[in-house]
Amino acid sequence: MNSTSKKIQYKRLSVLEIKKNYFKTIIEKKIQLNFSEISKNHVVIKVKYSNINYKDRLISKGNKDLIKKFPHTPGIDAAGEIYFSKSKKFKKKDKVFIIAKPLGVQNNGSYSEFIIVPDNWVYKLPPNLNMQEIMIIGTSGFTSIKALERSTKIIKKNCNKPVLITAPTSNVGLFLIYLLKNLDVNIEVVTSSFQNVAMLSKIKIKKIHLTENFIKDYKFPLLNEKYSVIFDNLGGDVLSKSLKYLCKDGMLVSIGNILGNYSKINLLPLILRGVKIIGLNAETSSQSDWSFFFKFLEKQKITNQLRKKTKIINLKELANLLNKKKISKSKPAKYLIKI
Repeated sequence: MNSTSKKIQYKRLSVLEIKKNYFKTIIEKKIQLNFSEISKNHVVIKVKYSNINYKDRLISKGNKDLIKKFPHTPGIDAAGEIYFSKSKKFKKKDKVFIIAKPLGVQNNGSYSEFIIVPDNWVYKLPPNLNMQEIMIIGTSGFTSIKALERSTKIIKKNCNKPVLITAPTSNVGLFLIYLLKNLDVNIEVVTSSFQNVAMLSKIKIKKIHLTENFIKDYKFPLLNEKYSVIFDNLGGDVLSKSLKYLCKDGMLVSIGNILGNYSKINLLPLILRGVKIIGLNAETSSQSDWSFFFKFLEKQKITNQLRKKTKIINLKELANLLNKKKISKSKPAKYLIKI
């Protein structure tokens, strides 16, 4: 591109507040991109693929804890090509991706033909992956790999004990299942929907607990030492109940808060059994976390199993999907968005 004064038009998906607390997702056309307004160390990416994360669903419903001002374009993950660069790190046509960054929250997200982002959010696509595969992995896959890295020593030390995954049909939950199965780890799960039982049985999960049964009130501060590690995507009462089942020196990895930000926990599992609670946030990952992620991807092919449960849709189909009151989490397990 010879001139930074050039302008182009593009389309994007936007969430509008039609009236107070009523939100609708639409396709906006003829959005203007003015290259003269792009700041130093920023790039324009022509987006090829994205996906749907839990944050994207919340934003589409007008969640004002995440987004204060609408209209807004969701999409926290992106894969595409550099279209224009004011960065020394990237040149035009570089194949790149963004995951585990504030895309789609701090600024408009990837459900758009073009996005403008700072270069420190962007990574070059690994040579062993294509754009669809990196979006199958996405922020949820990154988070799962990070969670596994934090907990592997404890799992191996207690190899006779199973691990527990809550919300197993979420993106992170499914990823953890496939990662742990590759290590031949015995897995139990807690799911809130009886409809998910058939799907989980198909992927050979033998012990499936329904949330309402799992959180039944037991007044004992400690229960049988059942699990070495618990990966919790739910929060709320499930977290407090789960702690009672951890073995000595076990670990609870807190990843999500679907059931709420607050949990009333008993301290005895921490004091008498020495269990640990760690929280994970993909966006605050260190350089060593990213190094581990890229090394992990070099050694393991983790997208083949999940590809079978992935459906590719376009922006129009995405808008229709997000406008539904409830999105099915089990059929398919994951959506890829072709922009």
